[in-house]
Amino acid sequence: MKVLEVGSSLYDWGGIERYVAYLTEGLRGRGHEVTVSCPPGSPLDERVSGEKFRFALRGQFSPKNYLRYRKFFRGRSFDVIHLHFSPDFVMPALAARHARAGKIVATRHVALKWSAGKVKRYTGLFDHIIPVSHAVEQKLAESGVPMQMMTVAKAGTPGLVAERAPEAVRKDLGLADSEFVVGSFGRLVPEKGIEVLLKAVSATQNARALIFGEGPHRPALEDLARSLSITDRAEFKGFVPNVADAMNACDLVAVPSTWDEAFPSSVLEAMSLGRPVVASRVGGLPEIVESGITGMLFERNNDQELASVLRGLIADEGKRVTMGETAKTRHREDYTVEKMAERIEQVFLRVGDPKI
Repeated sequence: MKVLEVGSSLYDWGGIERYVAYLTEGLRGRGHEVTVSCPPGSPLDERVSGEKFRFALRGQFSPKNYLRYRKFFRGRSFDVIHLHFSPDFVMPALAARHARAGKIVATRHVALKWSAGKVKRYTGLFDHIIPVSHAVEQKLAESGVPMQMMTVAKAGTPGLVAERAPEAVRKDLGLADSEFVVGSFGRLVPEKGIEVLLKAVSATQNARALIFGEGPHRPALEDLARSLSITDRAEFKGFVPNVADAMNACDLVAVPSTWDEAFPSSVLEAMSLGRPVVASRVGGLPEIVESGITGMLFERNNDQELASVLRGLIADEGKRVTMGETAKTRHREDYTVEKMAERIEQVFLRVGDPKI
């Protein structure tokens, strides 16, 4: 099968970029011919090998984007043209449709509704839509997207492997082996709910929070930690060079998001390392975290409930270990790159007219 993964508006190295890179690797591993469009010199360009169309999309509705893709499609055809990010949903899709370059499939990575205008535009352009979770599917259905036009295909990630022992990493971080450490990984923005975690930690006796990541909300979060008098138990570590080592040094990973997360890769990465995840009951998180089995769920914005969960897990190391082991098994069985590629392949086979 010939596939074009469209990422010409992807300039960072976040969840969508990693999804495209992992899926490209997975589909190629299953024998498919995959071309990736991406901005030249972007992290995606640097991390993905093989056939590429290097083009930086500027402005969602610029005619230059349409003309550049029409030129690219001249003399080329694909079984599936796979879109991921809304700036790529218009001109690349329109050029592909006019050039009859292949079936157009869009993956929706966020649990937000579309306006009536977007529903009309996208359902007219796309042959199929892949929500990454049932929560995303529900948002699209509420927007007016026909259910028969959608197939949920959950994401996957490589299994992370820590390079160093947790004890060595903890020593470098100034942590004792006996300390109960809660890790948070991601951009420091209000919707990630780090305030909820800080308030919960302040309500425990000995939980310690390590906040990995940067973002515009960091000063406000540091002010909150000071006002809660937990600066000795809430440390902001910035960007982490080795996520696997940092996660592996934590007793659990917290995802206290206040908005509807679609299917965060950080949860899958923690599971692959055998770390239980404590997450808010929003968006697609309950589809990944099985409360009491692979982690624990709590209600959105409820720092008191989160504090209670933390106190329970501090007191029950056996439960933490069992949940972590089960989480690792779940990742291996359901959330690897290979499993993701298999799920996406099945959608492509059904939608396209592949030449395998």
